[in-house]
Amino acid sequence: MLSKGYAKFSVKHPWFHRLNVTAVAFIFLLSCYQLLVNEAFEFSIGFVITLLATLLFASASAFKKRYSGLES
Repeated sequence: MLSKGYAKFSVKHPWFHRLNVTAVAFIFLLSCYQLLVNEAFEFSIGFVITLLATLLFASASAFKKRYSGLES
């Protein structure tokens, strides 16, 4: 599954994982700003990206805690 692969990847490459989390936070903040300033519904796609990435990060973290004994 995708979360299992990302869990292993984040253990092997912790800096890239931190970069991914930072990029998702930046997308969220940018899309909030654009949505408030421009009032265009197209910028709400950032919320969808953030939701999907957060679900991936959470499931990968749960997998690491449950099966591999590794902490992020």
